[in-house]
Amino acid sequence: MSSTILRLILPLTFAVGALLLRYLLADQSPNNTSQLEFLLLQLPYILLGLGALMALLSNHALEAGITISLLCAYWLIQSFLQSPLNSQPASQIFYLLTLLSPALMITYALLPQSSCLQLQGLLAILLTPLIILLVAGLSAINHQLFLTSASSALSNGFMGTYLSTLSWLLYFAVISLCLGLSLYQQQSIHNSLFGCSLMSLITYGWIQLNSVSAFMFSSMGLLLTINLTISLLQIGYRDDLTQIGNRRALQQTAKTLRGPYSVAMVDADYFKKINDQFGHDLGDQALRVIASLLKQTAEGGKPFRYGGEEFCLLFKGKTQQEVLDALEACRQAIANYDMVVRDKQHRPKKLKEGETRRGASKRKSNLRLTVSIGVASSDNANSSNSTNPFEQVLKSADKALYRAKASGRNCIQAA
Repeated sequence: MSSTILRLILPLTFAVGALLLRYLLADQSPNNTSQLEFLLLQLPYILLGLGALMALLSNHALEAGITISLLCAYWLIQSFLQSPLNSQPASQIFYLLTLLSPALMITYALLPQSSCLQLQGLLAILLTPLIILLVAGLSAINHQLFLTSASSALSNGFMGTYLSTLSWLLYFAVISLCLGLSLYQQQSIHNSLFGCSLMSLITYGWIQLNSVSAFMFSSMGLLLTINLTISLLQIGYRDDLTQIGNRRALQQTAKTLRGPYSVAMVDADYFKKINDQFGHDLGDQALRVIASLLKQTAEGGKPFRYGGEEFCLLFKGKTQQEVLDALEACRQAIANYDMVVRDKQHRPKKLKEGETRRGASKRKSNLRLTVSIGVASSDNANSSNSTNPFEQVLKSADKALYRAKASGRNCIQAA
């Protein structure tokens, strides 16, 4: 819950921060802020361009499409909306932006992630430029194509803004959708879209404020870049299958160790037989179960997937003797867990029937998981002559693991 709250605080902080900066800086004397104003007007291009480049290089098609969409919107605002909105073509462009911006964000929120080289990914990237070209072509044929609708929307603005009722409904829909997806799926792209939708609404709703678009679009670019960076870091330091830290994350964490610590190596017993007999799908399910139970029961320990069916538990500030009870709790929790081997051909279609069957299988499963554990501590490892004491502790824990395997498995051995 706390991580979810933090995820929502980030876009809200950017929106509030952009508003505060706007009121602090935008209304100063022009003589003192000419250079600052020039930089501010270019900042959205720099930040959104950086976000688009990062998304393209990391093969994130949706994020690339969103940043390109915002770049196009900001360029239109700076090129055509610096004159009164009741002039032409300002009124038509503003009207179309207030409708297309939330509609595009709804589209990006519902599209699945795809590669930049896939057709769906290319469509996501080129969607906004294609729409702009289409609208520009239609407007060239008929200069007053959207004039009536635009004039009506401007004269009947809702809630004291220049936004039409339809635009408000679209923004309400996209903000609600992105908020729900951010809470439910907890993906950074929905968090970014939530913040961008909110700041886009503020921009168009109060477009008459000096420099509001520059502050808001700069914040959107910064939010997208930060969330994309966080997402890339998670890819590099999180195991995709088990959703815990990977070996690289363990090595990085080891660099921060100070004082006593203990390391436990945990290995799934007879894992090759599980894969051979039940298939790799169930093998993956078994690894997810072990990771989840280690996370739940290893009090004071942080789990990492070391490789294959091997895991590592790192206990900061604890000696070997102090972690034995927690490791025994882990071993018992895994040994007592019932793995449900599902027959996909005869799997019930109704949810209730499936739940009944799963409940009936309790403690009658023909598959039992067990793990062998080896543990070592920094206070008893012979690491005085080593340039990397953590590696020595890790090797000691690994040797203890092999002794646990040789002792019949499903047990704990200390170094």
